[in-house]
Amino acid sequence: MNSRRLVPLALAAVVGVSVACLESTRAKSVPFGFLTLGAQQAGAGYATAPVGSFFNAGGLGVPSTAAPWDSCRQENYSRSTVGLGDVYPSINAGSAIEVRLTGRTDSLFPIAVGNAVQYLLKGAALPYVPGDTVSVVIPGTSDGYPAVSFKAKTAEVLTLTPFVAPAAGSGLDLRWNAGQDLNGAIAVSFRYGALSADTLNAQIYCQLKDDGAGSIPARYMDAWTQATVKSWTISRVRTYVAPVARGGYFDFISTFDLPTP
Repeated sequence: MNSRRLVPLALAAVVGVSVACLESTRAKSVPFGFLTLGAQQAGAGYATAPVGSFFNAGGLGVPSTAAPWDSCRQENYSRSTVGLGDVYPSINAGSAIEVRLTGRTDSLFPIAVGNAVQYLLKGAALPYVPGDTVSVVIPGTSDGYPAVSFKAKTAEVLTLTPFVAPAAGSGLDLRWNAGQDLNGAIAVSFRYGALSADTLNAQIYCQLKDDGAGSIPARYMDAWTQATVKSWTISRVRTYVAPVARGGYFDFISTFDLPTP
């Protein structure tokens, strides 16, 4: 995983793809904060490189996996993404963000990335156990992003039962280890080259309850099955959403992706 990736799959929710969204804000700009934490392979275990992003924005939905529903849609796909910093101004959340995982405490520091400022580690990715609790302290500033502290559970390891491309006219049944509470959802992206394209330009995107089983209807899967170029990504997503001062929001988004980076 690239810790400086501008829009991780889960954070892309606020500009396009979403797991679920709370009511969006009015046109007036208010503080929005996001901290994304994704699992990556590290030998026999896992590590993570959290990314913090803070903006003044109006009309954004807040990605949340609370009470998700099963649904799929077909849409265009592009490897290039638009960073929130290309649309909304970054704001100051303090000199450093404290992140505590089991057995250690680390800091994220503001670093310019493209048109945005992101809070990133200055060292190597942090070893951790997916499913552990993370504690975060955002000091905030009086004229930037408000202070907020929280504890939240990270996404557990996702184990997917192997599957094969279905026959034409058939849907796809997926099976995985069910999540441990209602704060998780499964995000599925089956990408393919539509109209015989030799690059990925379309996708089937589904959001599924994290209950261990879900199905993608044949009307969606046929295009992917018949495509020459195709790939897939399935993610367990956990969120923690909290209001902050001045009518804003904070959103913690933790993911465990398959294939795992």
